[in-house]
Amino acid sequence: MTWFPQSAAGSLVQLPLRRRTVWRAITNHFESGERISLPDRNGGRVEWTLAYHDLSDAEATAISNFFRIARGAFGTFAFADPGANLLGWSEDLSRPDWQRGLLSVTGGVAGPDGTNSAASLTNLTSGAQGLTQTLALPGEYATCFSVYLRAASPVSVTLRRGSAGSVASISARWKRYFLTGPVPGEDNASFSLELAPGSTVEVWGLQAEAGPYPSQYRPTADASGIYERTSFASDELAMTATGVGLYSCEFTLISKL
Repeated sequence: MTWFPQSAAGSLVQLPLRRRTVWRAITNHFESGERISLPDRNGGRVEWTLAYHDLSDAEATAISNFFRIARGAFGTFAFADPGANLLGWSEDLSRPDWQRGLLSVTGGVAGPDGTNSAASLTNLTSGAQGLTQTLALPGEYATCFSVYLRAASPVSVTLRRGSAGSVASISARWKRYFLTGPVPGEDNASFSLELAPGSTVEVWGLQAEAGPYPSQYRPTADASGIYERTSFASDELAMTATGVGLYSCEFTLISKL
């Protein structure tokens, strides 16, 4: 699968961006004047209007080459919503999206947002256990995996994306921890929290996003945000030189739902 390229800094877009969701309906008009409209669930799309400024030579070349490889509006590629939490069911860890190993999971725990949307994870085994969800992202993509954690007694939790990991020292106060960066060569890597034997930790705000830094937490239901049928809206791409080694461009992408 071909993916839309990130910038040298690991971001997909520059702000501001414009996002528009378009739904299509099929309507039948009868001679009696009656009209029946039904949604065409395969006809919806998301339109992204992206504007880039102060691109380097390498970044401008990457976008131009990608446009050529995609054959303008003819070809399709994958695009990750730059404003989405890509993890599914971020506040319902009982869902099949999550692999829990031998962890004991208890929901309905008070979270830092004042609601009972957090959960408690306990590892009663003699080995490390993880809470895991796998996303179809390229290993070369810089991502940010973040979560709010606290524990009644000091424990260590490892945040992982594939083989990359970071150890967090958890205290009694809610704090956000994150792991950022690519994992080259490890496509479809798993995002996971790994607990040491005998430890208990409270967790809230699990989030994975296609960018180098954590943004505001966005709770999710089913997994969404990865669009595998995306294309350029036009067969023309204008790249404008704005200075020595600097370029700008603007174009629209269309993702089918």
